[in-house]
Amino acid sequence: MIGRVITAAVGIPALALVVWLGDPVFSVVVAAVAAVGAVEACDLARNKDMTPSRVVAAVLSAALVLSHFGFSVIWSMPDYIPLLVLTAGISVLALVLTLSPVQKLRNRNGETPSPLKGEGGGENPGSTTIYAKASNAGLTLAAVLYPGALLAHAPLLRGGEQGLEWVVFLLVVTFSSDTGAFFVGKAIGKRPLAPTISPNKTWEGAIGGFAAAILAAFIAVWALDIDTDLPLIAVLGALMAVVSQAGDLFESKLKRLADVKESGRLLPGHGGVLDRLDSIVFNLALVYYFVMGGVL
Repeated sequence: MIGRVITAAVGIPALALVVWLGDPVFSVVVAAVAAVGAVEACDLARNKDMTPSRVVAAVLSAALVLSHFGFSVIWSMPDYIPLLVLTAGISVLALVLTLSPVQKLRNRNGETPSPLKGEGGGENPGSTTIYAKASNAGLTLAAVLYPGALLAHAPLLRGGEQGLEWVVFLLVVTFSSDTGAFFVGKAIGKRPLAPTISPNKTWEGAIGGFAAAILAAFIAVWALDIDTDLPLIAVLGALMAVVSQAGDLFESKLKRLADVKESGRLLPGHGGVLDRLDSIVFNLALVYYFVMGGVL
Protein backbone atom coordinates (compact mmCIF):
# COMPACT_ATOMS: atom_id res chain seq x y z
CA MET A 1 0.00 0.00 0.00
CA ILE A 2 2.83 2.40 0.88
CA GLY A 3 4.51 1.73 -2.45
CA ARG A 4 1.22 2.36 -4.25
CA VAL A 5 0.75 5.72 -2.50
CA ILE A 6 4.34 6.83 -3.12
CA THR A 7 4.13 5.90 -6.80
CA ALA A 8 0.90 7.89 -7.17
CA ALA A 9 2.31 10.86 -5.23
CA VAL A 10 5.29 11.04 -7.57
CA GLY A 11 3.61 9.92 -10.77
CA ILE A 12 0.57 12.21 -10.85
CA PRO A 13 2.51 15.51 -10.59
CA ALA A 14 5.06 14.20 -13.10
CA LEU A 15 2.28 13.27 -15.52
CA ALA A 16 0.67 16.68 -15.11
CA LEU A 17 3.97 18.43 -15.82
CA VAL A 18 4.69 16.40 -18.95
CA VAL A 19 1.19 16.98 -20.32
CA TRP A 20 1.45 20.72 -19.61
CA LEU A 21 4.90 21.08 -21.22
CA GLY A 22 3.84 19.55 -24.53
CA ASP A 23 6.33 18.75 -27.28
CA PRO A 24 9.09 17.77 -27.56
CA VAL A 25 9.11 16.60 -23.93
CA PHE A 26 5.64 15.08 -24.18
CA SER A 27 6.43 12.98 -27.27
CA VAL A 28 9.77 11.78 -25.90
CA VAL A 29 8.21 10.66 -22.61
CA VAL A 30 5.31 8.93 -24.40
CA ALA A 31 7.82 7.21 -26.71
CA ALA A 32 9.75 5.93 -23.69
CA VAL A 33 6.53 4.66 -22.11
CA ALA A 34 5.60 2.94 -25.39
CA ALA A 35 9.00 1.24 -25.51
CA VAL A 36 8.67 -0.06 -21.95
CA GLY A 37 5.12 -1.21 -22.64
CA ALA A 38 6.27 -3.08 -25.75
CA VAL A 39 8.94 -4.88 -23.72
CA GLU A 40 6.31 -5.87 -21.14
CA ALA A 41 4.05 -7.16 -23.92
CA CYS A 42 6.91 -9.28 -25.24
CA ASP A 43 7.61 -10.60 -21.76
CA LEU A 44 4.00 -11.78 -21.45
CA ALA A 45 4.54 -13.95 -24.52
CA ARG A 46 7.92 -15.12 -23.24
CA ASN A 47 6.15 -16.65 -20.25
CA LYS A 48 4.67 -19.11 -22.76
CA ASP A 49 8.03 -20.02 -24.31
CA MET A 50 7.67 -17.62 -27.22
CA THR A 51 10.53 -15.28 -28.08
CA PRO A 52 9.33 -12.05 -29.68
CA SER A 53 12.06 -9.45 -30.07
CA ARG A 54 12.03 -6.96 -27.22
CA VAL A 55 14.50 -4.68 -28.97
CA VAL A 56 12.59 -4.56 -32.26
CA ALA A 57 9.26 -4.03 -30.49
CA ALA A 58 10.64 -1.30 -28.23
CA VAL A 59 12.43 0.59 -31.01
CA LEU A 60 9.50 0.43 -33.44
CA SER A 61 7.01 1.44 -30.75
CA ALA A 62 9.06 4.48 -29.80
CA ALA A 63 9.65 5.34 -33.46
CA LEU A 64 5.92 5.12 -34.16
CA VAL A 65 5.18 7.62 -31.39
CA LEU A 66 7.86 9.99 -32.68
CA SER A 67 6.94 9.54 -36.34
CA HIS A 68 4.48 12.43 -36.24
CA PHE A 69 7.43 14.82 -36.44
CA GLY A 70 7.93 13.68 -40.03
CA PHE A 71 4.32 13.45 -41.16
CA SER A 72 4.17 17.05 -42.35
CA VAL A 73 7.29 16.48 -44.44
CA ILE A 74 6.41 13.10 -45.96
CA TRP A 75 2.62 13.30 -46.16
CA SER A 76 0.52 16.13 -47.59
CA MET A 77 -2.56 15.02 -45.65
CA PRO A 78 -3.87 15.12 -42.06
CA ASP A 79 -1.58 13.42 -39.54
CA TYR A 80 -4.12 10.81 -38.56
CA ILE A 81 -4.37 9.29 -42.06
CA PRO A 82 -0.86 7.75 -42.29
CA LEU A 83 -1.12 6.58 -38.70
CA LEU A 84 -4.53 5.05 -39.34
CA VAL A 85 -3.27 3.29 -42.45
CA LEU A 86 -0.28 1.90 -40.57
CA THR A 87 -2.39 0.77 -37.63
CA ALA A 88 -5.00 -0.89 -39.83
CA GLY A 89 -2.32 -2.72 -41.80
CA ILE A 90 -1.06 -4.73 -38.84
CA SER A 91 -4.09 -4.81 -36.54
CA VAL A 92 -5.75 -8.05 -37.70
CA LEU A 93 -2.60 -10.18 -37.65
CA ALA A 94 -1.30 -8.63 -34.46
CA LEU A 95 -4.48 -9.03 -32.45
CA VAL A 96 -5.01 -12.65 -33.55
CA LEU A 97 -1.48 -13.62 -32.60
CA THR A 98 -1.64 -11.71 -29.33
CA LEU A 99 -4.81 -13.47 -28.20
CA SER A 100 -3.58 -16.87 -29.41
CA PRO A 101 0.18 -16.91 -28.82
CA VAL A 102 0.24 -20.70 -29.14
CA GLN A 103 -1.90 -21.95 -32.03
CA LYS A 104 -3.54 -25.36 -31.55
CA LEU A 105 -1.66 -27.12 -34.31
CA ARG A 106 -2.05 -30.87 -34.16
CA ASN A 107 0.59 -33.33 -35.16
CA ARG A 108 -0.13 -36.76 -36.58
CA ASN A 109 -0.51 -38.22 -33.07
CA GLY A 110 -3.22 -35.69 -32.16
CA GLU A 111 -0.92 -33.85 -29.74
CA THR A 112 -0.34 -30.14 -29.55
CA PRO A 113 3.39 -29.58 -30.10
CA SER A 114 5.27 -26.71 -28.55
CA PRO A 115 6.17 -24.08 -31.13
CA LEU A 116 9.75 -24.45 -29.97
CA LYS A 117 9.85 -28.22 -30.47
CA GLY A 118 9.55 -30.69 -33.28
CA GLU A 119 6.82 -33.29 -33.63
CA GLY A 120 8.84 -35.83 -31.69
CA GLY A 121 9.10 -33.53 -28.70
CA GLY A 122 12.83 -32.85 -29.06
CA GLU A 123 14.31 -29.44 -29.54
CA ASN A 124 14.69 -28.45 -33.17
CA PRO A 125 18.05 -27.23 -34.49
CA GLY A 126 18.35 -23.58 -33.72
CA SER A 127 15.66 -24.06 -31.02
CA THR A 128 12.84 -22.79 -33.26
CA THR A 129 10.66 -24.08 -36.06
CA ILE A 130 9.39 -22.09 -39.04
CA TYR A 131 6.07 -21.84 -37.24
CA ALA A 132 7.72 -20.49 -34.11
CA LYS A 133 9.59 -17.88 -36.13
CA ALA A 134 6.37 -16.74 -37.78
CA SER A 135 4.61 -16.62 -34.42
CA ASN A 136 7.43 -14.64 -32.84
CA ALA A 137 7.38 -12.17 -35.72
CA GLY A 138 3.64 -11.78 -35.32
CA LEU A 139 3.94 -11.28 -31.58
CA THR A 140 6.62 -8.65 -32.11
CA LEU A 141 4.22 -6.81 -34.41
CA ALA A 142 1.52 -7.20 -31.77
CA ALA A 143 3.78 -5.57 -29.18
CA VAL A 144 4.28 -2.65 -31.57
CA LEU A 145 0.53 -2.30 -32.01
CA TYR A 146 -0.21 -2.61 -28.30
CA PRO A 147 0.65 -0.21 -26.89
CA GLY A 148 2.86 1.54 -29.49
CA ALA A 149 0.40 2.28 -32.29
CA LEU A 150 -2.24 3.36 -29.80
CA LEU A 151 0.11 5.64 -27.86
CA ALA A 152 1.20 7.22 -31.16
CA HIS A 153 -2.10 9.10 -31.06
CA ALA A 154 -1.04 10.95 -27.89
CA PRO A 155 1.27 13.57 -29.46
CA LEU A 156 -1.21 14.03 -32.31
CA LEU A 157 -4.00 14.79 -29.84
CA ARG A 158 -1.77 17.02 -27.69
CA GLY A 159 -0.59 18.96 -30.74
CA GLY A 160 -4.08 19.64 -32.08
CA GLU A 161 -6.49 22.47 -31.37
CA GLN A 162 -7.14 22.67 -27.61
CA GLY A 163 -4.80 19.69 -27.35
CA LEU A 164 -3.92 20.27 -23.70
CA GLU A 165 -7.58 20.43 -22.77
CA TRP A 166 -8.45 17.25 -24.66
CA VAL A 167 -5.60 15.28 -23.08
CA VAL A 168 -6.76 16.38 -19.63
CA PHE A 169 -10.32 15.46 -20.62
CA LEU A 170 -9.13 12.00 -21.67
CA LEU A 171 -7.34 11.37 -18.39
CA VAL A 172 -10.14 12.72 -16.18
CA VAL A 173 -12.90 10.72 -17.87
CA THR A 174 -10.88 7.50 -18.03
CA PHE A 175 -9.76 7.70 -14.40
CA SER A 176 -13.32 8.57 -13.33
CA SER A 177 -14.70 5.56 -15.17
CA ASP A 178 -12.14 3.24 -13.57
CA THR A 179 -12.72 4.74 -10.12
CA GLY A 180 -16.49 4.60 -10.40
CA ALA A 181 -16.38 0.99 -11.56
CA PHE A 182 -14.08 0.04 -8.69
CA PHE A 183 -16.03 1.63 -5.84
CA VAL A 184 -19.51 0.74 -7.08
CA GLY A 185 -18.38 -2.81 -7.76
CA LYS A 186 -16.82 -2.99 -4.32
CA ALA A 187 -19.96 -1.68 -2.63
CA ILE A 188 -22.81 -3.48 -4.41
CA GLY A 189 -21.24 -5.67 -7.08
CA LYS A 190 -22.77 -9.16 -7.27
CA ARG A 191 -23.08 -10.27 -10.90
CA PRO A 192 -19.73 -11.10 -12.53
CA LEU A 193 -18.99 -9.24 -15.75
CA ALA A 194 -16.38 -11.62 -17.16
CA PRO A 195 -15.66 -14.32 -14.56
CA THR A 196 -13.23 -16.31 -16.71
CA ILE A 197 -11.11 -13.22 -17.41
CA SER A 198 -11.42 -10.95 -14.37
CA PRO A 199 -13.51 -12.49 -11.56
CA ASN A 200 -13.63 -9.28 -9.49
CA LYS A 201 -15.34 -7.18 -12.16
CA THR A 202 -19.12 -6.93 -11.95
CA TRP A 203 -21.99 -5.59 -14.03
CA GLU A 204 -22.86 -3.22 -11.20
CA GLY A 205 -19.32 -1.85 -11.27
CA ALA A 206 -19.46 -1.46 -15.04
CA ILE A 207 -22.69 0.54 -14.75
CA GLY A 208 -21.10 2.69 -12.04
CA GLY A 209 -18.12 3.36 -14.29
CA PHE A 210 -20.48 4.18 -17.16
CA ALA A 211 -22.34 6.79 -15.10
CA ALA A 212 -19.13 8.23 -13.66
CA ALA A 213 -17.60 8.64 -17.13
CA ILE A 214 -20.59 10.57 -18.49
CA LEU A 215 -20.73 12.83 -15.43
CA ALA A 216 -16.97 13.42 -15.55
CA ALA A 217 -17.19 14.25 -19.27
CA PHE A 218 -19.74 17.00 -18.62
CA ILE A 219 -17.75 18.42 -15.71
CA ALA A 220 -14.46 18.31 -17.64
CA VAL A 221 -15.92 20.08 -20.68
CA TRP A 222 -17.29 22.82 -18.44
CA ALA A 223 -14.14 23.18 -16.32
CA LEU A 224 -11.78 23.15 -19.31
CA ASP A 225 -13.99 25.48 -21.36
CA ILE A 226 -14.13 23.12 -24.33
CA ASP A 227 -16.58 24.37 -26.92
CA THR A 228 -18.56 21.38 -28.17
CA ASP A 229 -22.05 19.86 -28.27
CA LEU A 230 -23.12 18.39 -24.94
CA PRO A 231 -25.13 15.51 -26.48
CA LEU A 232 -22.02 14.40 -28.35
CA ILE A 233 -19.98 14.69 -25.16
CA ALA A 234 -22.48 12.38 -23.46
CA VAL A 235 -22.03 9.89 -26.30
CA LEU A 236 -18.24 10.18 -26.08
CA GLY A 237 -18.29 9.71 -22.30
CA ALA A 238 -20.45 6.62 -22.65
CA LEU A 239 -18.19 5.15 -25.34
CA MET A 240 -15.12 5.88 -23.23
CA ALA A 241 -16.65 3.96 -20.33
CA VAL A 242 -17.27 0.93 -22.55
CA VAL A 243 -13.83 1.13 -24.16
CA SER A 244 -12.19 1.58 -20.77
CA GLN A 245 -13.78 -1.62 -19.48
CA ALA A 246 -12.90 -3.46 -22.69
CA GLY A 247 -9.29 -2.30 -22.50
CA ASP A 248 -9.03 -3.48 -18.92
CA LEU A 249 -10.47 -6.88 -19.83
CA PHE A 250 -8.18 -7.13 -22.85
CA GLU A 251 -5.08 -6.68 -20.72
CA SER A 252 -6.47 -9.04 -18.08
CA LYS A 253 -6.90 -11.66 -20.79
CA LEU A 254 -3.30 -11.23 -21.90
CA LYS A 255 -2.07 -11.66 -18.33
CA ARG A 256 -4.27 -14.72 -17.84
CA LEU A 257 -2.85 -16.27 -21.01
CA ALA A 258 0.64 -15.59 -19.65
CA ASP A 259 -0.24 -16.88 -16.15
CA VAL A 260 0.85 -13.66 -14.42
CA LYS A 261 -0.94 -11.18 -12.18
CA GLU A 262 0.94 -8.07 -13.33
CA SER A 263 2.54 -7.07 -16.61
CA GLY A 264 5.68 -5.83 -14.86
CA ARG A 265 7.21 -4.40 -11.70
CA LEU A 266 8.29 -0.95 -12.81
CA LEU A 267 5.64 0.87 -10.75
CA PRO A 268 5.65 -0.27 -7.09
CA GLY A 269 2.15 -1.13 -5.97
CA HIS A 270 0.75 -0.64 -9.47
CA GLY A 271 2.50 -3.35 -11.47
CA GLY A 272 3.80 -2.53 -14.92
CA VAL A 273 3.21 0.15 -17.52
CA LEU A 274 0.56 -1.94 -19.29
CA ASP A 275 -1.34 -2.30 -16.01
CA ARG A 276 -1.70 1.49 -15.86
CA LEU A 277 -2.33 2.03 -19.56
CA ASP A 278 -4.93 -0.67 -20.21
CA SER A 279 -7.87 1.74 -20.12
CA ILE A 280 -6.12 4.83 -21.42
CA VAL A 281 -4.56 3.64 -24.68
CA PHE A 282 -7.80 2.56 -26.35
CA ASN A 283 -9.61 5.68 -25.15
CA LEU A 284 -6.74 7.74 -26.51
CA ALA A 285 -7.43 6.56 -30.04
CA LEU A 286 -11.19 6.96 -29.53
CA VAL A 287 -10.93 10.56 -28.34
CA TYR A 288 -8.41 11.45 -31.04
CA TYR A 289 -10.62 10.30 -33.90
CA PHE A 290 -13.68 11.86 -32.31
CA VAL A 291 -11.94 15.23 -32.01
CA MET A 292 -9.69 15.34 -35.05
CA GLY A 293 -12.11 13.40 -37.23
CA GLY A 294 -14.62 16.21 -36.92
CA VAL A 295 -17.25 14.41 -34.85
CA LEU A 296 -16.97 17.06 -32.12
